[in-house]
Amino acid sequence: MIHEYCGRAMAIRIAKVFAIDMDRENQSYFSTFQPSKDHTDELVAIAQRKIEQNYQGAATIEELIKDIPSSRRNIVRRFKHITGITPIEYLQQTRIDAAKKLLEKTSQQMNEIIYSSGYTDPKAFRKLFKKSVGMTPTQYREKFQMR
Repeated sequence: MIHEYCGRAMAIRIAKVFAIDMDRENQSYFSTFQPSKDHTDELVAIAQRKIEQNYQGAATIEELIKDIPSSRRNIVRRFKHITGITPIEYLQQTRIDAAKKLLEKTSQQMNEIIYSSGYTDPKAFRKLFKKSVGMTPTQYREKFQMR
């Protein structure tokens, strides 16, 4: 009804707010990455900031955490304890979330979105995106792009 009276863009926004699948398939693509940041572990907070600020340019997690004054093993252990996921998973989720936003809000070519999200291998990106979101990037764009 919202689609009919208010248009596609409004129907998509409302569906996302209420996590309603307009096509009744599943709801995994509605989720957004909302990592825990209300903790007191400064080491983990530094790692989170580094990942969020540099996810596009870093090839590996090691590049991102190399300046943090602790061993990689200690960072990974503390990071997983605080956030529930490893730094690598955090980086992947940050990149997937960035790609979802670009798919929704831009008309960039798929390769541009892949590279803007920090990936260099389109095949790996598509595989991770589908595993995380439950549909291909093209299907996601068709479903959620604000036109």
